[in-house]
Amino acid sequence: MNFYWIYDLPNWQLGLLIVLTFASVSVLGLFATRPVARWILRGSGQYNDLVSWVFAGIGVFYGLALGLIAVGTWEDFSSIDSQISQEASLLASLYDDLDGYPKPLRDQLESRLRQYTRFIVEKDWLAHRQGLVNDEGNRRLSEFEDQVRAFDPGNEREKIAHAEVIRGISLIDQARRLRVGSVSSGLPAALWVVVLIGAALNTVLLYLFWVENLLLHAILVAIFATFVGLLIFLTAAMDNPFRGNFSVSPDAFQEVLDDVMNVPRPSTSTNTPPA
Repeated sequence: MNFYWIYDLPNWQLGLLIVLTFASVSVLGLFATRPVARWILRGSGQYNDLVSWVFAGIGVFYGLALGLIAVGTWEDFSSIDSQISQEASLLASLYDDLDGYPKPLRDQLESRLRQYTRFIVEKDWLAHRQGLVNDEGNRRLSEFEDQVRAFDPGNEREKIAHAEVIRGISLIDQARRLRVGSVSSGLPAALWVVVLIGAALNTVLLYLFWVENLLLHAILVAIFATFVGLLIFLTAAMDNPFRGNFSVSPDAFQEVLDDVMNVPRPSTSTNTPPA
């Protein structure tokens, strides 16, 4: 079953949905299993110490596993965000390196690179938010590279600039491959099954505590389920770095467009001024 629809919700709605689901299901489970727990425990709290010992042991391992998963998800999110910033920086450097080409080729290449960067912001990201990759980006970058490689430098300055541009294109191509490869990244389904089953087992162990005050027991179960729900919400929100409100953004590319590529170039005319 596809649960990606949850990323269409604002973060506060997603968090509230997960927390309320966990808390309500857990409390309803307590009321539903109360007669069974009464029969097993004979309405006595004499087994609470044993249940507490088992709950503490399983809870420690589950909490540690869930915490490590959340930290790992955050590290993956931060790594992808850093990759995006690096790719944008490479585009800015490549745009500056185009200064070494003569006109009108330089103007043509700058226009192509601006269009490619704008395509990332306006088209690529829309596809990424749906877990897709737009192949048109590869075509645009390939056409830009073909035009660069067709140029035959005529002097030493142009040769140096040409070599730097070709190197920059190679780095950008690698960065793009890393980005599109991260679009579908996320926790394996098997790991999510383990997380959810672990939450269910810990909740069931809470049912095996015999507390005469049912309202107090329900409050304790709700607090535990809320905490687990918050951790699972945090993990889910960061699990798919390109989906949802809490996701990597194309702001780094937009900044390159605004601050580098849309800034007027100084004139490079070689006309000799009058004496």
